[in-house]
Amino acid sequence: MYEYSVPQWLMIFYIYCFLGWVFESCVVSVQQKRPVNRGFLRGPMLPIYGFGAGIMLHVSLPLEGHPVRIFLAGMVAATAFEYVVGVAMEAIFKVKYWDYSEHRFQFQGRICLQSSLAWGALSVLLVYALHPPVEYLVKQFTTLPLLFTTIVLSVYFVTDVVASVKTALDFAKLLEELDQKRADIMAMRDQFAAAAWQKKAEISAAAQEQYDRLADAAQDKRERLTATAENARLQMYLAIQDAEDQLNDAIRNMKRTRKSLVRGNPTLRSAKFDGTLREIKERLGRKK
Repeated sequence: MYEYSVPQWLMIFYIYCFLGWVFESCVVSVQQKRPVNRGFLRGPMLPIYGFGAGIMLHVSLPLEGHPVRIFLAGMVAATAFEYVVGVAMEAIFKVKYWDYSEHRFQFQGRICLQSSLAWGALSVLLVYALHPPVEYLVKQFTTLPLLFTTIVLSVYFVTDVVASVKTALDFAKLLEELDQKRADIMAMRDQFAAAAWQKKAEISAAAQEQYDRLADAAQDKRERLTATAENARLQMYLAIQDAEDQLNDAIRNMKRTRKSLVRGNPTLRSAKFDGTLREIKERLGRKK
């Protein structure tokens, strides 16, 4: 065990990508009480599990026979990998695809003690239970069938990665645009509230001045000022409603792939656009 050819390593990678997807999709589907196609990619693969398994195998297999060392080596290597991937994905796509902020003993929401211990336990389980049958399966392939299978899977994987990255980048851009629309709406609401108090004060002052000078004309002046103020408020209110309708339409008309990205990652978070992201998730949740 441990000495594999490049095609064998690729096959091992794809197997663990698929097994990780099965595990995550089952767990999240139970948590969400609905079927969830978990992960970053569109297809049934979670690359972080494939890469994670590869890293854990590289650091753990040479330590076979020493479970404690395997646990510690796998825990450290996988945790470091999870942190680096989390930082890189958030920098590129503006969102966190997993978030441990609510866990105890966590760091920046990207890693936590519970997850690290799970990686260590998985390393031991991988070496002594999971990997032997995977290794057996991979070694059943002769050279040409193995090469053909890995080429086909690699073409599919790369195609999926390219399409998924494009979707994620488009979503990041859309998220920024929707966040600006949301900020504009909030500013308009604040302006509307401030204008209402200001107009009320102006009307009262102007009407009172007129009343003091000419009691009979005061009521007419008050009514005309009130009508003007109400018209201005109505125009501002309609502008706010129009902006909110545009925001709703933008979310409702999101591409199916973008909606799938959000629904497939229930723990999706964004430090910069979290309010907008929560609103998107709430509105999509109503469309179940």
